[in-house]
Amino acid sequence: MLTDAELLTVEAAVADAIRRRDPGDLRLLGHGEISVVLGWPADAPRVACKRLPPFDSTDAFAAYSGVVGRYVTALRAAGVRVVETEVRGVTRPDGRVAGFHLQPVLPASAIGTAVLAAADPAAGHPLVDAVVDAVVAAGSDRLGVDAQFANWWWHEGEAWQLDLTTPFTFGADGRPELDLTPFLRILPGLLRPLVHREMVALMGRWRTPRGALADVVANAMKVGLDAWVDPLLARVNVVVDPPVTRTEAAKLLAADARLFPLLLRIERANRWWQQSVRRRPYEFLLPGATTYGP
Repeated sequence: MLTDAELLTVEAAVADAIRRRDPGDLRLLGHGEISVVLGWPADAPRVACKRLPPFDSTDAFAAYSGVVGRYVTALRAAGVRVVETEVRGVTRPDGRVAGFHLQPVLPASAIGTAVLAAADPAAGHPLVDAVVDAVVAAGSDRLGVDAQFANWWWHEGEAWQLDLTTPFTFGADGRPELDLTPFLRILPGLLRPLVHREMVALMGRWRTPRGALADVVANAMKVGLDAWVDPLLARVNVVVDPPVTRTEAAKLLAADARLFPLLLRIERANRWWQQSVRRRPYEFLLPGATTYGP
C-alpha cells in the first residue's frame, strides 16, 4: 500500500505534528479512542494510516503484529470478512518502532453508521443481520469483535470488519493477549496500573456475544442512530439471553461517556507536562475530541 520511503515520510509528518501539538497539513480521516486515522497522501488519500504508539523494540512490535495476525486468522475462520490490512513499522534511530495499520481508503458512505443513517429503520437493513450474525459466529470466551457499526464496511451485500487496532483475543485465563503497555504510555506513570485494570475489565465486555451486542446498541445511541435502537434490540434479543434492554445499553454508554473524555483530558495534561515542563518528547498524536462528545 505504501513504500518504505512513503511510510517514513508519514511518520516524519506525524512526529512533527506531535511536536507542534497541531495536525497541520495532515489529512485526518477519523479517530477512535486510541488511534488517529490519517489519509495519505494528504491531497488525494488512497491509504488510511492508523498510527500506533512506539514499541520499545522490533521484538515488541513483532509480538503485537503476531497478536493482530492471530486475531485476523480467527475472525476469518469464524466467517467474518476483514478489510485488507497491513501492519507495518518504522524503526527509528533510537531503536524504537513506530507502528501503523494500513488500509485502503473506503468511501465514507459505505461505512456502517452512514449506511444505516441513510436507510429506513422501519424497513430494516441487511447490515444489521450481518453484524449480529458475525458477532454470534465469532463470539467466545477466547475471541471477540468490536462490532459497532462504525467498524464495518458494507460492500456488495457483505459486512467487512475494519477495526483491528485492538485485537480481541484472550487467553485461557480470560486476560487479553494484547500487551497494553505501549498504549498506556499515553498516560502519566502513576495512573497506568489503575487504567490497565480498568481496560482489562472493559475488554471483557467483548468475550460474549451478549456483551458485544449490548455495546453495539450503546454505540448506536452514541452516534445518533436512535431510530434504529428498537429494531436493533428486537434483532439482538433473538440470539441472546437474557434480553438486552434500552436501559442497560444507556448505562453502558453513560459509563463510557464518563471514562473516555476524562482519559483524554488527562492525556492532554500529560502532554503539556512532558513537553512544557519536563522538556521530554510526547509520542502520541491526540485527537481533537473523543467520540463521546461534540
